Amino acid sequence: MQLTVSEEIFEKFPDTRIGIVVAADIENRGVNEEVSKLLGEIQAATKEKFDLNTLIENPSIATWRNIYNDFGSKPRDYRSSIEALIRSVLNGRGIRHINKLVDIYNYISLKYVVPVGGEDLGKAQGSLHLKFSEGFEKFIPLGSSEEDNPYKGEVIYCDDGGNVLCRRWNWRESDITKLTESTSNAVIVIEGFDSSVEVALRELSSMIGKFCNAKTRTFLISKNNPIVKW
Repeated sequence: MQLTVSEEIFEKFPDTRIGIVVAADIENRGVNEEVSKLLGEIQAATKEKFDLNTLIENPSIATWRNIYNDFGSKPRDYRSSIEALIRSVLNGRGIRHINKLVDIYNYISLKYVVPVGGEDLGKAQGSLHLKFSEGFEKFIPLGSSEEDNPYKGEVIYCDDGGNVLCRRWNWRESDITKLTESTSNAVIVIEGFDSSVEVALRELSSMIGKFCNAKTRTFLISKNNPIVKW
């Protein structure tokens, strides 16, 4: 299996860096108290660090808002996953427990202020791609059974079967490949534009190995290395 970022993505967004953790033999059932404690602490720190009135001035948030504008998704209506996550904390909704993998990547996302997401590799068809949509790919949003397919030119993750794994780069994940307690093999991606991606990647891999007893491998995609295989 492999993940390929299209040449067109790097032409438009040349500084793109994607850290990848491929995890196997994952133990994802139950609640880990240490992970829950860390997630609670980072939410408290987020409330101290950010304010709703100035959130869009944060460099990471501002960068993603500009990118969403560039591919035709108004950030006022469609927010990057990291902006949505922080707003959920600041609005008092908080980040509820989903499963250990999701709790871990939400912690990393808040700590480093980067989008992080994951897919169940057992439910993906063939290899994975990050590209501009051609407009015919199929998407079932998280928590739904109805299609909400991407428009042409939207940035998407998809598989060889034409199934969209995530729309608008990191806005909404697929219900088909969502991570569940029964997930045993997964890919987790961290998206950014500087060396913070590698720092976050190391910690993410370590946490998945420690708390999910998983075997992990890490990779980094950049303009000079657009394809990783595992």
